[in-house]
Amino acid sequence: MKWSLSQRYLSGQIKRATHRTILMRQIKPNLRIGIEYNPGADEVGFVGNWRAVSETKTRPAVIFGTSSDRIGTSYGQSYFATLSKSLKRHIGLPIAPYIGLSYSGFENKWLYPYGVNFVLGRQWSALYLHDGAHAHLTATYNWKTYGVTFLAVRRREVGLNLSTSF
Repeated sequence: MKWSLSQRYLSGQIKRATHRTILMRQIKPNLRIGIEYNPGADEVGFVGNWRAVSETKTRPAVIFGTSSDRIGTSYGQSYFATLSKSLKRHIGLPIAPYIGLSYSGFENKWLYPYGVNFVLGRQWSALYLHDGAHAHLTATYNWKTYGVTFLAVRRREVGLNLSTSF
């Protein structure tokens, strides 16, 4: 069973979104749970991801989860379901689009997030994501048990996320 720890910093955001720390534990291969701390809002919350259906050659993965509501919200929990599928076998490109349904506790309404992950090499990937309200871009470099993600929130505010697993 593995632990992961991540720390995010974002410029130009409300206090809740500027700093975020997440500690998660992988309980089973398809289940991760943990806590999220947002010091700007003095908020501690539950995070979790459950891969209910694994991806196969023909079937997308189905993932359910929860975390604090999206970047830029001052409070609220989000609950989501996501379908994702790698298209490398089908079109030869190392991309994986996703589409989801998310309930925003901040806005008390349903949102429709979507995006696509691009594998850029052995250690690099990029992600275009739309959280249902705004578009964001990320670039991630992974090595061993560490990761560094550069963020462009709403494609203009910059951020950094550092992560490790142990």
